[in-house]
Amino acid sequence: MKKEFLRTINYFILCLSFFCSSSLFANQAVLVIHSYHQEHLWTGFMKLGIDQVLTSEDNVMVYHEYLDAKRYPHTTYQKTFFNYLQKKYSNTPLDALMVSDDYALTLLSQQQALFIAEVPVVYLGINKISNELLNKKNYTGVFENRDLATTVFDIKALTKNDALIVISDSSMPGKANLAKVMAVKNDPRAPKQLYIINDIVSTNITNRMEDFAKNIPILKIGQLISPESSHSLASWNNGTKILTSALPNPVFTIASTTLKYGSVGSHELNGKQHGIQAAHLVKRILQGEEVNNIKAITNANSTWTFNWQALKKHGMQEANPPDGSVILHRDVSFYQQNKILVWVIAATFLIALLIITLLTVIIINGRDKRKLLAENELRYKDLAHSGASIFWETDSLFVISYISGNTAVLWNKAPEQLIGMPFTELMQNNNIEFPLLELKQAFSSQQPLEHILFKCKVAENKAKVFMLNGKSIADAHGFKGYRGICNDVSKEQDLSEKLTYQATYDSLTGLINRETFNLQLVNYIAQSNHLESSSYLCFLDLDRFKLVNDTAGHLVGDAMLEQVAQKLKSCLDKDDILGRVGGDEFGLLMVDKSHEDALAICEKIITVVNQFKFNWHKRYFSVGVSIGMVSIIEHFSATDLLSKADIACYKAKELGKNRVFSTKADSDELHQDEQQMAYIANVSQAIEQEQFYLVKQLICATDADKKHQHYEVLIRYKDELGNIISPASFIPAAEKFGVITLIDKWVVTKVFNCFEQYFSKVNCISINLSGLSLSDESFIEYITLLLAQGNVDPERICFEITETAAISNIDGAISFMLKMKTLGIRFALDDFGSGTSSFGYLKSLPVDYLKIDGSLVKNILTEPVDKAIIASIHDIAQMLGMQTIAEFVENNEIRQALDEIGIDYVQGYGIGKPEPC
Repeated sequence: MKKEFLRTINYFILCLSFFCSSSLFANQAVLVIHSYHQEHLWTGFMKLGIDQVLTSEDNVMVYHEYLDAKRYPHTTYQKTFFNYLQKKYSNTPLDALMVSDDYALTLLSQQQALFIAEVPVVYLGINKISNELLNKKNYTGVFENRDLATTVFDIKALTKNDALIVISDSSMPGKANLAKVMAVKNDPRAPKQLYIINDIVSTNITNRMEDFAKNIPILKIGQLISPESSHSLASWNNGTKILTSALPNPVFTIASTTLKYGSVGSHELNGKQHGIQAAHLVKRILQGEEVNNIKAITNANSTWTFNWQALKKHGMQEANPPDGSVILHRDVSFYQQNKILVWVIAATFLIALLIITLLTVIIINGRDKRKLLAENELRYKDLAHSGASIFWETDSLFVISYISGNTAVLWNKAPEQLIGMPFTELMQNNNIEFPLLELKQAFSSQQPLEHILFKCKVAENKAKVFMLNGKSIADAHGFKGYRGICNDVSKEQDLSEKLTYQATYDSLTGLINRETFNLQLVNYIAQSNHLESSSYLCFLDLDRFKLVNDTAGHLVGDAMLEQVAQKLKSCLDKDDILGRVGGDEFGLLMVDKSHEDALAICEKIITVVNQFKFNWHKRYFSVGVSIGMVSIIEHFSATDLLSKADIACYKAKELGKNRVFSTKADSDELHQDEQQMAYIANVSQAIEQEQFYLVKQLICATDADKKHQHYEVLIRYKDELGNIISPASFIPAAEKFGVITLIDKWVVTKVFNCFEQYFSKVNCISINLSGLSLSDESFIEYITLLLAQGNVDPERICFEITETAAISNIDGAISFMLKMKTLGIRFALDDFGSGTSSFGYLKSLPVDYLKIDGSLVKNILTEPVDKAIIASIHDIAQMLGMQTIAEFVENNEIRQALDEIGIDYVQGYGIGKPEPC
């Protein structure tokens, strides 16, 4: 009976302990949403890092899901994936969410409210650091921010070479990487000579590099241009292979896969370490730390990987690689082959040496010990004397007991004359400015004297700066006094003040520099949320200043710029902040101003600058100034406001320069310009990622018996989220900022390469060209090269050029047309009749088709004048041997009216809408 009772009690205790353990150590769940497929190397390494940290905890469950956005980037697939997540995890309590890379972050940001709104989110693999993401509630994480400064420093240390060749490209990643390299140009840890080579063509490497020494290391942070693939960027591996085959120089990269293609080493962002960093943030959240108190990590860790054979080839096998480096294909040394034997011999030798040492110590007599102590004391004093301007000691009453060094500079006395004087009395000299209270407080509590600075007047209007250090000394009997040094730090102090000034002010104009202006703007915005007064930010850009530099030289330009800066300062109030933010660009923060007062100051600046004449050796130079002014609005960051002011300044230049353009920071016009600039900034990337595509629209002959198929190809753009962007949103900006020729090249290349696939049965294909491309000799050579390949019959190609482009550069247009027509290309003059049309120049233009502008065509049924103009255009075209095409034909009635006039071809939604190629 007793045994059964004890058995029951034990069973009850066991159940109770199991219940308690289950309650106290309940599982925690973490869902990881990856942007890319699980077999993607970057994704795989991040998963390893996450699992290494989180799955080591017994009570943490980790679920991984893969969006696979590279193969399925479409919005419909993302919606399906999100619905799948909702269903799968609707009954799973989650303690944290992780998202890797931008696609998953974007999906979660859009849908989290419909998913699990209050779950903390940790992101990783995010390319762009933004204040919006840094300040987002319930979010933290790790950014994928490459540390290229360390890369440059490490290459210098490894190669012992004070020069470095940097190969980059004009893509956005290439520009971003190059900016990080250039930021360390003047750093003492960086090479003195940085040679920057942009957009190097793979077939022209030898010519571009022939002036450089063969031992200068190369850092490849961008990609080569491959003429074999329409001048697109070559892959990292192929580009490295071409580079190492053509040059004897050691090549370093930021992609570890290039090690197989001849690079010495790569400093690559480590995906596993990246995952480990993010997982540790999640671990802190699971342990109860508030996510909003966990700062995001903006600097990612990179790892060096070296190819041992390449190190040997370039004589760097003896160099010390950075800590944490990985070396591949290392030769097996004798030590590695015989490690145990080496350790046994070393241990035996060490034991023998220890025995000999012990015997030697025993043999040494007391006289030798005293001699050694005397020698050590002498060494100590010599070291103390050489390391300090003045070496001093006091007794327990703070009276000088020993002092040496150059005491005359402070007290005009020899060291022996100062023995016996109280230390505080020494520092009460009339020529010395010393913080006696700090000294007395330290003495009273026997605390160390650390870095106490004081000045001593050594001549009229001249002083030196000294630093005092000391510590209390004691023995078995107690406190004995103080011992310390006093150093002359005047040079260091002057250098510190000079460096502080250089870090804050522009050396030429004396104004605060860009970094300081940005910091003051950030600080003002942080405080302005509590102010009721209005303030304005201006971006000032000098007009015609480049002309001064080009005609008179930079020396004259710098002298003029210095005086212009003083003119600008003279127009401002004392509370206004003016800084130099670029070569001939200035930032202006006007605080506590009405809109009228701010505009008045800007107008005053324009007037003063206009009236200023700079005299240089009896030559007079003048400039103007364009100003963009935006109101400072809450919730806009300093970076955003500067960008908007810059755009407003550009608008002022567009309107004729030498004026102020004022607008609100949140105006639709600025937002539209920002969007256009964003589109064109990524033209190269958009081409590489195939975000552009073509559609075609029918051009129909009015003669029913004419079996002639004619189409016009039109370009379309799809952003990263799959939204279709109208050409009207990016073509004008592309022309404005000079990247339209890149788009023209892509369109021509696409049509020529896919002609048989898309247009095998078409008689004629019309391709629109920008006026800027007409005067680009490289564009003409490129088209000639494409035609020489023989894939397309030139007589089936028609280039469309707008009337405005042709008139604005009539000689260039005629020259381009004649060169192309010798190859068989036909031409159409687009938008004829849209503006200041002139029939006179038509005799000079060798065009085959005259396209009548749609603004005339669409009103042909209601405006007799428009119909008469169209008829006259058609008659003159017929006389000149040209055929006519009418645009904007929206219905049968318009088509019938055009038939009556005799128009040859019609185009518009009433004839056929654009369709995919």
